[in-house]
Amino acid sequence: MPLTPPPASAEFALFDNQLEGRDLWLEGLVDKRICRDGAELPACLAQIEAASTAGHWIALAAAYELGEVLEPRLQRRGHPPAPAAGCEPPPLLTAWIFSTGRYLDRVDSEAHLDARLQALPEEERVAGIANLSVGITREHYLQAIDRIRALIHAGDCYQVNYTWPLHGQLYGAPLALYRRLMQAQPVAHGGFVADSGQAILSRSPELFVERRGQRLTCRPMKGTSARNTDPEALQQSPKDRAENVMIVDLIRNDLGRLAPSGGVRVTALCEVEAYPTVWQMTSTVAAEPVRAGLHTILRALFPCGSVTGAPKIRAMEIIRELETSPRDLYCGAFGWIAPNGDFSLNVPIRTLRIGPDRRVRLNVGSGVVADSDGPSEWAECLLKARFTSRLPPPFGLIETLRCEAGQTTPYPLLARHLARLDQSARALGHRCDIDAVTQGLQDRADTLPAGTHRVRLELSADGSLRIDSEALAELASGPHRMGISHERVISTNPLLRHKTTLRARYDRVLTQAMAREQFDALLLNESGELVEGARSNLFVDRGDGMLLTPPLASGALDGVLRRELIETGRAIEAPLYPADLEQAGTIYLGNALRGLIVVELER
Repeated sequence: MPLTPPPASAEFALFDNQLEGRDLWLEGLVDKRICRDGAELPACLAQIEAASTAGHWIALAAAYELGEVLEPRLQRRGHPPAPAAGCEPPPLLTAWIFSTGRYLDRVDSEAHLDARLQALPEEERVAGIANLSVGITREHYLQAIDRIRALIHAGDCYQVNYTWPLHGQLYGAPLALYRRLMQAQPVAHGGFVADSGQAILSRSPELFVERRGQRLTCRPMKGTSARNTDPEALQQSPKDRAENVMIVDLIRNDLGRLAPSGGVRVTALCEVEAYPTVWQMTSTVAAEPVRAGLHTILRALFPCGSVTGAPKIRAMEIIRELETSPRDLYCGAFGWIAPNGDFSLNVPIRTLRIGPDRRVRLNVGSGVVADSDGPSEWAECLLKARFTSRLPPPFGLIETLRCEAGQTTPYPLLARHLARLDQSARALGHRCDIDAVTQGLQDRADTLPAGTHRVRLELSADGSLRIDSEALAELASGPHRMGISHERVISTNPLLRHKTTLRARYDRVLTQAMAREQFDALLLNESGELVEGARSNLFVDRGDGMLLTPPLASGALDGVLRRELIETGRAIEAPLYPADLEQAGTIYLGNALRGLIVVELER
């Protein structure tokens, strides 16, 4: 089945500065330039500068690997790590050319953003990252750190910035996720662009280089500590100050290739800035007058020394040797160019790249020096990834259980309910204490009068529980009927795999079905496959006693009864279509509350 991309926002770019409350919106996409071959780079950059001179605004994204094209000594040393199997090499440079650019204050910018969000489908406005996982083992990481320290002690280098990826899956629209990240992580150099189902979401606090007239400014960031620690400890840390000063010297040398003698100055050294999850140490280096064009500036500065190490070229060689995949946009540059030639490019750390298949990639890393401690560096990297993992899911998880109060084992299939809840909590980032859940359910069962009850458990993102119950009414005698809804689901939406409080569509479908005196109505996916009912899974018996049920790949929830029937050999997964209902011997709808119910399709 072809993967369905998230809805593409109308082509625009947003570069937000939440610290100053002034955001730049680029709109009216007129052209796009993509450079994948280093031989095409001079012509591509010339076209970009020509578009700027002609009065256009540019959004620019440059991959870290562009630095290996710009530096002749690296060109002679082979190719960077290959992308994953089946993946096209990432572009070296992408430029989106817009007809207009306008600055909006915070109030107007948020109103503009909210208007775009309201234009999205309802189910796409709730967004987050599911199944976030590290792309390297801790053991592999520690081995790489040991190798870098050995190279440092051998005199090969002084510092190497070693990075690694994390992977996840987007639910909701990229723009909706960006809105949440903006609220959680205010920064001065944020940026968003969506194009053809792909998106860049950058919450970078670090300025790579900014041009204002003939003045260039760089603000390298090196030195990190947790937000709940004393900032003075970071300010006075010999290790962090040494790292920061080392990178400042490197950038001074790079800027010295562009400015006349005496034209480079350090205007701030080792300042500590506060962010929601970390303290960061930054310095500011400026150069003027600089009259060079974009190509010359990038050749002198790119990539930023804070994300390579020192000496820069040798550090980049070590990075190529030890890192297992291209960095792509991470540690490259992302920003804008104005019609007058001014520009601002960030270092895209704390940046997400979302593909058309909804896969999310981000990277984290740290600077490794002679006295670096591997486990501490690993912990620092995980801390840097918290800008995504600490986003609380804006919904709860649900389990609806059948409770036979008064029985020794009041909850049939309890283990399966708990396993599903725990799995969903891990995937979506909910806190979940299974022992507390189990005790809460038992306490509720103990308070109920003998008989059959419907118990609904809701787990909030912070781990709090709400448990409600009511007597379970008997179903009216059959035959029971079902319909087919006109509503469609997108099978690749990760949230379909979990039972959440985001049930507006299902509630709507069920209300409509009950108004027609139907037990339930079936939903289809974008390919016309049957998925499930609003409150039940579908099972079809073609006459041989084996039940067929739509696979999870069609978008079905793995209902507790469904899982029990599959695990006990009474049901198997198979794609089903409306025509299969016409040929079925018996059609069932089922859930853990009611069991299997024979239904007839109302045509």
